[in-house]
Amino acid sequence: MTETSPDQHSEPAQSTAEELERAREELARQLEEACATPVSQGAETTGQLRKLDDALLAAARTAEGLIALKQKVRAEEVATQAPLADGTVTAPHVERIREFRDRNGCEWRAWAVTPGQASTTSTRNLGDLRNGWLAFESLSGSGKRRLIDFPADWMTLDDTQLEVLLGRAADAPVRKRGSSTDAHAPG
Repeated sequence: MTETSPDQHSEPAQSTAEELERAREELARQLEEACATPVSQGAETTGQLRKLDDALLAAARTAEGLIALKQKVRAEEVATQAPLADGTVTAPHVERIREFRDRNGCEWRAWAVTPGQASTTSTRNLGDLRNGWLAFESLSGSGKRRLIDFPADWMTLDDTQLEVLLGRAADAPVRKRGSSTDAHAPG
């Protein structure tokens, strides 16, 4: 799949729906090509394996582009929601979790937290956190962080840009859980 910069396009920009459809078709074609590469028990050549590797790499890149387009569609849907009288925007719940690897090889999970959306906890005492934050959690369990001022398009950022946000995030306190006997104590 050949990439061009926006200023190389002489035609008007295609719609996101058209981009999605073309990306889906390209991914299907690339996967079909990869599956057609012959690999048999010890009889494949180095050239065939390289061709398979190239075909799978092209398909992986196209799949990443398709993911980015789908995230763009979601972001556009949220952006077109009408604001309420207080300026907030209500949007349908969309699962928005990202996983990425930082330059040190540590894997992280990131998600936006909006107080009051998932629980009935009062937002009065949250201070700077009352408008929400971007949560980061190390998949190895080595840490949690919060970023209170984060871009609305964080889901569409590449991993390097997400790592910059991680670097700006403050360590988050580890929530202490009550013992199992506390949970069953009569109230």
